[in-house]
Amino acid sequence: MTTARSQTWLAIFFIVMGAILRVTRHVGWLPLPPNFAPVSAMGLFSASRLPRKYGVLVPLGLMLLSDAVIGFDRWTITLAVYLSFLASAGLGFWLRRRVSFGRWIFATLAGSVIFFLVTNAAVWMFGKIYPSSIIGLWQSYIAGLPFFRNTLAGDLVYSSMFFGLHHLVVVYFRQRALARDLPPHG
Repeated sequence: MTTARSQTWLAIFFIVMGAILRVTRHVGWLPLPPNFAPVSAMGLFSASRLPRKYGVLVPLGLMLLSDAVIGFDRWTITLAVYLSFLASAGLGFWLRRRVSFGRWIFATLAGSVIFFLVTNAAVWMFGKIYPSSIIGLWQSYIAGLPFFRNTLAGDLVYSSMFFGLHHLVVVYFRQRALARDLPPHG
């Protein structure tokens, strides 16, 4: 498990699980609140753990696949969600240089805030609910605050799961390999 290849497959496994969680939550098999989804965590985790060429492509492909299953929103909203995902992936590329608790928290919180700002601005800009003024934009952000709470909670939970479980599995197999290489005592 200490090889780069096996760690890549482990990371892909967690990203696939994130896509499955996204679908099962949406179809109602998991009774979770709106916006409590693994999208941002998938982008952050994959870009920080997968080889560069797959860091965005694998989770982006899984998002497209899961959106095909659960249904796409209006193209303007879908575009905002995908742009927010790419921002989280960008934070993941920044995080890959050195993962620490502080950098991980910053990247997770920044991804949540970016998602909130971008998607609510898209609802305001392309929807018909809010007036086309700065007041309308503020109304959109205020109305989105309950969803932001869920987004933030979901990002923290899923990101903790992806990074934490990945770390635990890698450490476990590294310890086993070290123990196997030790000479027998006697």
